[in-house]
Amino acid sequence: MCDIIWCKKPVGGKTCNTVNYLDPYCFWNWEGKVNCAECGTVYYIHMIQGFMYKGPEEKPGEKPDLSPLYADKPLEGYRAYLPGISGRTRPYQCLPRHIYLGKADMVKFSIRGRPTRGWRPQPPSAGIAGQFPYKWDIQALSPEVYEEYKKKLLSGKLKDW
Repeated sequence: MCDIIWCKKPVGGKTCNTVNYLDPYCFWNWEGKVNCAECGTVYYIHMIQGFMYKGPEEKPGEKPDLSPLYADKPLEGYRAYLPGISGRTRPYQCLPRHIYLGKADMVKFSIRGRPTRGWRPQPPSAGIAGQFPYKWDIQALSPEVYEEYKKKLLSGKLKDW
């Protein structure tokens, strides 16, 4: 859920009609000035617990404290201003840490040591997104995972909790 400021300021004989999205992470308990991503109009807002307490009130000639994260123009074919456009939107800071950038791990067994169905590559018989509805024959589908599972069973490395 996020709040919006729909800018209706006339600019060059046309209405701006830009929807500026105020994400709750930055604007939850916030008081200050925010700009419109299209025309640059500065609005004063005061938000408490995610609800607009005061504003938006236009503040001409002042500098914004913060920019919206995202903005679009729904009445003009959804032209959008993505995060990180200088002077219009602020950059998206919630990027994953460097250790999470890369290839996903292939998980064959759950935390309890039981085989999972999410490993790859899945055979074509798996259907869409590797789904084996109710009957999943691990011995026929992946003999190497089945052998590894049998070794875990015999060694007692499986957990039941």
